[in-house]
Amino acid sequence: MTTQQLSTSTVTVAELRDVVRVAVERHPDQRARIDKGATIVLLRAIAPDPTYAYCFTVESEGEPGRFYSVDHGVGVCDCADHERRGVVCGHQWAVRLLEALARLHGRQAVAVAA
Repeated sequence: MTTQQLSTSTVTVAELRDVVRVAVERHPDQRARIDKGATIVLLRAIAPDPTYAYCFTVESEGEPGRFYSVDHGVGVCDCADHERRGVVCGHQWAVRLLEALARLHGRQAVAVAA
């Protein structure tokens, strides 16, 4: 059996809006970071790390060309926002949103360069 993968090219804006709406309903205090995550899903590169399960490389929303490591399994990112504040950052939200979209499609989350 082959696992089908989801890339950002197969996601519609309407689907992303729905996933963002649900995330904001569940985490209203995280709205700004969820919105940043949605921007990353649409415009930046996200790639799974082939050597570590649940790890992704996520391009910065504000600094194109800069990448951060997100360990979705443990809930950490090496960006300053997460390291200094201990919050779920925009990069982590991007992975969460992408995985929610993948579940909608019944696929594994894999995004390609934007």
